[in-house]
Amino acid sequence: MAKWIFVLCVLRLSEIVCGEISQNYDNHTLVRLYPENMKQLEVIEHMVLGLEVLKYTRGLNDSTDVLVPGDQMRSIQEMVEKAHLKYDAKEHYGRLFDNVNRVAKRRSGGFSVYEYHSYNAIRDHIEFLAKKYPDLITLQTLGNSFQGRRMKLVKISSNPNASNPIIFVDAGIHGREWVAPAMALYLIERLVSDPSARSELAGLDWYILPVVNPDGYEYSRTSKANRLWRKTRSKPSGYDCFGVDGNRNYDYKWAVSGVSKNPCDGETYAGPKPFSEIETQMVRNVMLENQKRLKLYVSLHSYGNYLVYPWGYTGEILPKEWRRLDTLAKNVARAIYGAGGDHLTVMSAGKWYPAAGGSDDYAFGVVGVPYSYTMELTKGYEFIFPERLLKEVLPQYYIGFRVFANQIKKEFSNRREKSCLDDDSSCQ
Repeated sequence: MAKWIFVLCVLRLSEIVCGEISQNYDNHTLVRLYPENMKQLEVIEHMVLGLEVLKYTRGLNDSTDVLVPGDQMRSIQEMVEKAHLKYDAKEHYGRLFDNVNRVAKRRSGGFSVYEYHSYNAIRDHIEFLAKKYPDLITLQTLGNSFQGRRMKLVKISSNPNASNPIIFVDAGIHGREWVAPAMALYLIERLVSDPSARSELAGLDWYILPVVNPDGYEYSRTSKANRLWRKTRSKPSGYDCFGVDGNRNYDYKWAVSGVSKNPCDGETYAGPKPFSEIETQMVRNVMLENQKRLKLYVSLHSYGNYLVYPWGYTGEILPKEWRRLDTLAKNVARAIYGAGGDHLTVMSAGKWYPAAGGSDDYAFGVVGVPYSYTMELTKGYEFIFPERLLKEVLPQYYIGFRVFANQIKKEFSNRREKSCLDDDSSCQ
């Protein structure tokens, strides 16, 4: 979530100027609230107003995770006890943040996908991989982020001329969710360097954008006070606040639910208009440029171990194709669990909590991508998933992507590419 607990707003003629006030998380307590009935759910909704909510409950017996400043903890405890809510708490939450090496890592052992890296190091590594595997990787420059960071799409294909169906994976639209870019990088590395992954390349092209929001990502790395920064780093006209929630900025049912229209909101400000952010424009352009071939879209996030599908803007209705979306998601979840991973909860995103303007709804509702998902990675560590566990969990999630790939090949791979698998001479 955002580092800004509150803002100062000064009325200047017709202009409102808001200054962000930095907050040290060391005096905050992470409180997890576990509702057991609908009345307690309603209590939680009112209780968390004005607080930083790290995760909303998906229903009964799940948790709403909220950060409570020290001077508000007593009143929250009183409300919890009055409502007979089950809860647990972690005091001095900011002290749990890792003191990461903020400088790009340079070591004799090279780049490790089991570590968190600076954006520059990530960009350098994908350029290195493109030179090492020129027969598999092509890089497409999409443009620059708001603050001028060059963004490149990684295109992986064993037969670029075959017009294969495309799986498009992006990550890191929210700056603080470091495990998502780590998973995207692992996916790239595994696809090009592991001989057993050739089956995931045959008949498919993979397009991967490891960090959609490099400005927010780098800002979350600058200090402990910024570690929970979520939004982009653009600056709305007339305000001294920064950023837009990129996953509320897509032009499908934009701003109808689950958003804020306050530019100083640290969480869910949807922007002044759809696609106000250059970063979301880039993702949109990738989708539209490849509209006919794009068959699966997965946006990587954290945290909570969910695999959700449209609609996200509402929990009241489902798309007519929801059973197909649900079936594939459950197959992916079973594969990850079978590989030793945690159970992924499968549901429509709006059943979790309604939020409009998400990339998965746009991919499905506007671009017409048959399969569109948001995958929330990991649980138990909120947004501060430790590096030491990446080697354990990233391969488990990869097994789920194998299931995704097999389904897309089964439905959409063209016959010529399939025949090339059986007889390489037919492709000469």
